[in-house]
Amino acid sequence: MAGNALRIWMVTLVTGLVLATSATVHAQDKIPWTHGGTLLPDSSNFVTASLLVIEPGPKTVSAMGHSAIRLECPVHNLDYCFTLENNPEYSTLSFILGKTPAHDIAVPTNEFLKEFVAEKRRVMQYELNLTLHEKQELWRAADIEFTNEGNRLFNYSYNGTDNCTSICLELIEQALIDETIVVDKMPTILTKNNGTYFRYMSRRSPWVQFLLITLGGTACDEIWDMRNRMAPEVIVPLFEHSHFEGQQGHRPVLKGDNKELVRGGVQITANSITPVWVFGGLLIIAILISLLQHFYVGNKLVRLFDIGLFIFQLLIALLLLTTSSYGSIVGTHWNWYIIPFNPLPLIIWIIWRKRNGFFKVYLFYTVVLIIFIIATPLSEQLDLPHQLITATLAVRCLFNYIDGKRNATTVATTKTKK
Repeated sequence: MAGNALRIWMVTLVTGLVLATSATVHAQDKIPWTHGGTLLPDSSNFVTASLLVIEPGPKTVSAMGHSAIRLECPVHNLDYCFTLENNPEYSTLSFILGKTPAHDIAVPTNEFLKEFVAEKRRVMQYELNLTLHEKQELWRAADIEFTNEGNRLFNYSYNGTDNCTSICLELIEQALIDETIVVDKMPTILTKNNGTYFRYMSRRSPWVQFLLITLGGTACDEIWDMRNRMAPEVIVPLFEHSHFEGQQGHRPVLKGDNKELVRGGVQITANSITPVWVFGGLLIIAILISLLQHFYVGNKLVRLFDIGLFIFQLLIALLLLTTSSYGSIVGTHWNWYIIPFNPLPLIIWIIWRKRNGFFKVYLFYTVVLIIFIIATPLSEQLDLPHQLITATLAVRCLFNYIDGKRNATTVATTKTKK
């Protein structure tokens, strides 16, 4: 703790030093300075500020990539990266709910890049076209911001923007002096609705995409503000078509050529076991199970399948209700999947399953599910993987209705004969 406090004190001290100070540049072991050589007469290279963008990785937590702010002061041999990272010890559920405490970190650049070197994930650097005073303000703002470790919640929510990229944008804007960032041309993907945006950003990981769409709700049909949709993949195209504007005129947000700090090499291939294959297979199994039921074969197997499907439906229902009412990642609005996935079928089954004519409930729910499938074009949230699950439920409900009606007819016929 004392070491961290000393580093923060040192960094803060540097930003307050006289700009005319000159000294010899210290060499780096692995990552070279962005601007080598001695301090220029105008002190313009006293501090260098850059945006780092790391390509997506093979793990679920790295499916969206990563970003950070790099600040360098060769004169005092200081080279740090500032970024936001979620606390890995928290559960997957807390992450889904947007309740995972995250911490701002400031680490030497060489140390920060070790993970990406090991994973062979490409790291690109884009120098920010800030004035010297603004670069000092950026360092000062980072110092203040990054002393509040653990006080954030990592999420992509409708009313919160705490993720690695949004923090970078926030710090840059805090550093501006009588200037603002003006977007000349919005990246095409940021003009699309959220459903299209979620699918594009998670296209390398079908299961992450499935999770985002599952939780998206009616938010999928909206177009959020640019700040609520920041991600490593979109911030560079955004900055490339933006400029700083103020009383002194305007200038591009980025300057010079980008640099590759870590060479990419990781091969990210989409998992062949995609949601479409899994739930398509489940639908086929449901059809086969239903045929067995129709021909009075494998009643025990049919029952076990229905129990498993019922539990699966209930678990999804509980997840959706929890995220919609308590979560803050994206499920903050009405979620269309609450229609096919909710606890009501279980409640009805527990209360009325022994009553005569209960099989008619299956017909009602079958109609509801079929209408839901037909409504797919009406919302960006409704897609093929989820509708395959809905179709599976519809098939089993339909055959349970047919089986129930057949049994009721048999009982009635037997009573008549007697």
